[in-house]
Amino acid sequence: MSDREQDEKGEEVEKTTELAEATTELDGAGSTERRPPVEATAPRPAAPERADEPRLRDVGGALAGYLRGRAALLADLVRRHRGTTVALALIACAAAVLLGIALSRALSVPDEATVADGARTVLSTPEYSSGTYGTDTALVSQDIDVRGVTRSQTAPDGTDAQFGASGYATAEVVVTYSGQSVSASQGATLSFALVDGAWSVMPGVANEGVTWRATGGVDQNKVLSNVHLLLARADEADDTEPPLAELYAYAAVAIEEESFDEDAQTDTLTISCVRTEAFETYECLLSVTFSFSQTSGQWGVSQVEVSDGARERNLHALFGTWTGTFQSQQTDGGKCLAAREGGLTVEVLGASVGDSAVMLSGYVGGVAHYHANPAEDAPSCKGDVALGEVHFTARLESDDEGLVFVAELPEDVGGNAVLTLRFGTSEDPSAAVAEMRSEFTYDDAILFIPYERTATYVDSFTLRRTEQAVDPS
Repeated sequence: MSDREQDEKGEEVEKTTELAEATTELDGAGSTERRPPVEATAPRPAAPERADEPRLRDVGGALAGYLRGRAALLADLVRRHRGTTVALALIACAAAVLLGIALSRALSVPDEATVADGARTVLSTPEYSSGTYGTDTALVSQDIDVRGVTRSQTAPDGTDAQFGASGYATAEVVVTYSGQSVSASQGATLSFALVDGAWSVMPGVANEGVTWRATGGVDQNKVLSNVHLLLARADEADDTEPPLAELYAYAAVAIEEESFDEDAQTDTLTISCVRTEAFETYECLLSVTFSFSQTSGQWGVSQVEVSDGARERNLHALFGTWTGTFQSQQTDGGKCLAAREGGLTVEVLGASVGDSAVMLSGYVGGVAHYHANPAEDAPSCKGDVALGEVHFTARLESDDEGLVFVAELPEDVGGNAVLTLRFGTSEDPSAAVAEMRSEFTYDDAILFIPYERTATYVDSFTLRRTEQAVDPS
């Protein structure tokens, strides 16, 4: 008998012996459990124990012994056939690795870096229009957020199948761009194909639109260049004359205050408008609220408020003492030039601006001619009256070519006088002139027929301010 046959016969004998031992345990050949004597005072069980109930503890012990025997037999087989066992284990491991690789390839998707590179390839920077009030700027890509990637076995809708592709994927991305005072978020769906084990982005992209956000306020230079539009917007809600857009057409404008609210996407500006002429000033404050559109990326005007008194003249430039230098006289006969030496003094103390009238008040000093025309020009005449600090109230009669104020002086015994002040003329908007008109009524006769006659003298002066009044405001 060969050595191999002897080994096999020995193994069969061992197996037979182990099976016999296990069978003996199951047959209950071993010792039985002895119970202690029951005391008379011990409580009785709820039901009597059945004599034929299986002894679970003995059965469990027998089963445990049987399993130990099987385990020992298996260990012996592994020891005797160690080479074969190792080979089978290696084959199983290789199969598991190959299966894992296959599953990984079947379920793989492009990583974030690949998706980001694909987004940079197929997505273009959104076109940005700053509009009337926004800042002109270029947009630069800042961040690419990969929201999700999905694997598919067929080409995504709207794309053509790629030759040699073993799989496809779609990726949801949001690309953020930023510029000066503005940012944009562009959503898109990208398609990828797996060719020769590498993912590549496919042509075509499904854009989901651009959302804009203001990170800074409006362009202040643009706002100042378009103040006329803001004034016209204010005129739409107010039909009062004159229109603000016309009144402040050549005004000096400046931004006094700005408040940008990024959360609310609003920007509120306070703009001062000052129209300064030679002898009058207009001032107003515009409070303008701009709102930013997330869809267009542009600023729009949502509200305009105008300060009170925007159409009122400020006549402080007229306040003070003016000295008149005699220039000429107009009359229908011989001239009386007494005003050449006496001159004219006008002191403007105040002004009132109302809806129906604009008034100046003050005092005037000069010469009034309360006499008939002399036979020939004379340096002075009997009837010349010196006016010393006569109070006047002058009304604005015209503002087409400068400001023309007319005041009727209190009636005198010898006649009456009218003072006309002109601030600005058609020839020189900065010139100031005055006229003192004297009228004297007297009785005359022609062929012994009496009639009433009036002598009129108009003395003209150039005015120069010699003392500036303190601003009452």
